Amino acid sequence: MATAEQKEQLVERLKFKPITVSVTLWGYGGEYATGKLTEEQYNYWKDKEESDIVMHCTNWDEDSPEQKAIPEEAKFVEDASWYETKGQLDHMSGVEFDDHCHITVSTADIVPASDKAEIFDEPLGYHLEDDFGVQIDNSAESYANEKEDVDYYFWMCSAEKGTFFQGQFLLREPFDPSKLKITTCDFEGVDIVTDVEYDGELIEGYDGYDTTGKGYYATINKVE
Repeated sequence: MATAEQKEQLVERLKFKPITVSVTLWGYGGEYATGKLTEEQYNYWKDKEESDIVMHCTNWDEDSPEQKAIPEEAKFVEDASWYETKGQLDHMSGVEFDDHCHITVSTADIVPASDKAEIFDEPLGYHLEDDFGVQIDNSAESYANEKEDVDYYFWMCSAEKGTFFQGQFLLREPFDPSKLKITTCDFEGVDIVTDVEYDGELIEGYDGYDTTGKGYYATINKVE
């Protein structure tokens, strides 16, 4: 026999009017990439300043004095496409799964601003699993030094702040955080959110990407 609490929950579900809600991931994150290097490229760049590496990766002007000074055999980026090189190993962008970042669920933009309501807002982190029953899949990882046939590689990051994900879904009954699922990938030591689901349905939300760049970082590495 159903308890009084269960009966109350059933009544609330029956009374609930379906509504479109928005889920937003915001805070700090960025775009990340790794790519293979040749031995010649590694030897040229290994002792260079980080600013020199970043310049090569982000300078669109191939005719600039800085780019022209780089030997052809040492170049590993064309047209500033550091996130899509010939030796690309992996590329990812998104918000960090960290308590400096947030997940917010609210009534969607189609609702007048005066009527919008925040349904759920919490920092990202494993407390979501413990406190709210949010499902977290952190099984994926990407490390260049663990991939086959990689002796030398570069790592590059465009650090950003803002909104990394905003998608909508239809809420058919009162919001239940335990129906949320967050998938992350450990990308070279940084946990990045890759997917968000609610009640088994994947939410499309990367069109809501709206961030401000905070800086570039790069390293040149040898697999030991």
